[in-house]
Amino acid sequence: MKKINIDQLKYERILKAALNQFAKYGYQKANTDDIAKEAEVSKGLIFHYFGKKQVLYERTISDVIDFLMEQSDDLVSKKYTDLVEVVIQSTQHKIKLEQKYPNQMHLLITAYAQKQRLPEEVQEKLAHYMEQNRAIAQQLLTGIIEQLPIKKEVAQQDVIQLVFGVFNQITVESLQLLNAHPEVTEVKQMQFLTERAELYMRILQTGFIENKAEDK
Repeated sequence: MKKINIDQLKYERILKAALNQFAKYGYQKANTDDIAKEAEVSKGLIFHYFGKKQVLYERTISDVIDFLMEQSDDLVSKKYTDLVEVVIQSTQHKIKLEQKYPNQMHLLITAYAQKQRLPEEVQEKLAHYMEQNRAIAQQLLTGIIEQLPIKKEVAQQDVIQLVFGVFNQITVESLQLLNAHPEVTEVKQMQFLTERAELYMRILQTGFIENKAEDK
C-alpha cells in the first residue's frame, strides 16, 4: 500500500472540525463540505487522508472515547464512603466533563442516540466503551461494599450483584431515553435518571421495609 504523506497541522484541523460538525449534526447529517470549510482544507484532502466519511467518523469518535476514558482516572482513584456518594460524584464528574469538553460529550451522546444507524465498527467501539465504564463502576462499588457492615446472613457477592444491577438498569434507561429522544444531547437533560439512581442507592443502603419494632 502506498504511504500517505500527511501534513500534521492540516490533519489535526480536519479532526477538530470533524469533532465540531459530528457533535453538532451527528454522523448522518454532518457533511464533508462543511468539515473541509471549517478546517480550511480541500474536500479532496479529507478523502485523501481518510478515504470516506465513515473512516473520519470512526477516527473522531475513537479519539473522543479514548480521551474521555483518560478523564475517568481521577474518578477511580478517589476514596468513597458510601454508595450514594459514588452516584453523586459520578454525576458531578459527567457534568464537569460536559462543561469542559462539550463537543466530546455531545458527540458521544449523539452517537448512542444514533447507534443502530452507525457503521458496525463504531457500534463495536461504543460497546467497548460501555463495557469499560461498567468495569470502572463495578470496581468502585466493590471497593465500597467490601467496607460496609453487611449483615452476617447476607453474602457480600450478592450485595455487589444487586447494586451493580441497579447501575445497569440506569444505563438501560439512559439508552432507552436516547433512542426515544435523539434531540437529547446534554447530560443535564438526563438529570432525573441520576436522581433516580441516587434514590435506588439510598433504598438499598437503608432498606425499604419499615422496622415497626423501632417505632414502639
